[in-house]
Amino acid sequence: MDSQKHGWIDFARFLAAFLVVLAHVCDWGHEPWFWGANYYTLSRIAVPFFFLTGGFLLLSKVEDLWTFFSKRAARIVIPFLAWSVYYDIQNTRPFAEAGVTFDAIAGMVVRILSVPREAHLWFFYSLIGLYLVTPVLRVFVANAKESELHYFIGLWFFVKPILLLVEGFTPIRIGFEVYYAAGYLGYFLLGYYLSRMEITPRLLRFAFFLFVLSYLFTFAVFYFDLPPAHNEAVLRDYPSLNIVIMSLGAFVLVRSLADKVPGSWIRLSSKASPVIFGIYLIHPMLLHWLALGMEAVGYDPYSGYSLFMIPAIALIAFLIAWGIVALVLKVPVLRRIF
Repeated sequence: MDSQKHGWIDFARFLAAFLVVLAHVCDWGHEPWFWGANYYTLSRIAVPFFFLTGGFLLLSKVEDLWTFFSKRAARIVIPFLAWSVYYDIQNTRPFAEAGVTFDAIAGMVVRILSVPREAHLWFFYSLIGLYLVTPVLRVFVANAKESELHYFIGLWFFVKPILLLVEGFTPIRIGFEVYYAAGYLGYFLLGYYLSRMEITPRLLRFAFFLFVLSYLFTFAVFYFDLPPAHNEAVLRDYPSLNIVIMSLGAFVLVRSLADKVPGSWIRLSSKASPVIFGIYLIHPMLLHWLALGMEAVGYDPYSGYSLFMIPAIALIAFLIAWGIVALVLKVPVLRRIF
């Protein structure tokens, strides 16, 4: 990948990785929740950024099936299995009573296949599903007319974010099997589509308007705890219409910085690129240790003014995680799981 032409991709992933850490410290610090709600609202674009940049990087390539899956197996499946086994052993202790038995191992396999063994590992389940259809999507985007691409993206908008709103606020339920165009598929396609678009001043102004409008609405959702609180998918989850619009606006804005981001930032983002995945994997564990360490020295991690406390802790955790993963990647045996 041309680091000058596509340096913004590394920058977008670098930003997303930091915002993931930020999301998980938004309940640290003291009041007011006003700042916590602002930080958490901004962090909602992080995971969509990973899917959007992934769509651009993967759907633009031409590879045979063996090359594609062998690369992804080494990069995704091995870490997925390693961390799922680790968290399953930590959380359920399957070998504590009878030792390593066939039944204990079979139970672990069933649990790993059924549900993430730690909350943040959900990302693997969506990503692996997208990877399985990526070779087909490549054929589609390579041969599709512009109108056909618009149709598929529009179909996803209807099936996912719009139907979430309809079914969340009305008694209407759709019985047709529309899940073929659901999930995070739309983010993948939109990442490919938006990365090919020419960024005109008009598009930039429109993207800025959409980002600000959807940001303010999403902030209100979290700050005022707007209904439906019992169904987070409607207004609070990554496929929610307001978060989709906010993420797309932010993505266009970041992409517009392609020729404006200082070279030092691009170089920093490029250096961080190999550790981004590892930071995502270890940051919940690191935050747990960090909280215990702060409590051990007599400091309450839930004290401190939230305006400063939340970004400060996020930055400290991000930098420590970066250092740990960078060291681990130097060990040949361990680098396979990061």
